[in-house]
Amino acid sequence: MVDKTPLHIEIDSSDATTVQVTLSGDLDFDTASELASVSLGEGFERVDVDLSGVEFIDSSGIAALVRLYQRAAAEDAVLRVVAVTPYLRSLLRMTALDRLFSLPPS
Repeated sequence: MVDKTPLHIEIDSSDATTVQVTLSGDLDFDTASELASVSLGEGFERVDVDLSGVEFIDSSGIAALVRLYQRAAAEDAVLRVVAVTPYLRSLLRMTALDRLFSLPPS
């Protein structure tokens, strides 16, 4: 049996225009719904996502990130990935999602 790391989600909306979403642990089939249920609030212009603590991600986790992007876009906000591991950077490049999420420079 594979050990799983629980997903931990921190939301910081202390800046009225930016929502900071920090994820750590495994973002997968079992935890993707947790990200989907996160409240982003209202009136934000940008969603900054920190993925530097994500240890594992599967297709369900990637889909959850795309849905988060769509939620931000529905509010006319921009979603940016502000921190990412080399593994996730590679995965997002392979899936062409690096263009969608505006990854930070490597």
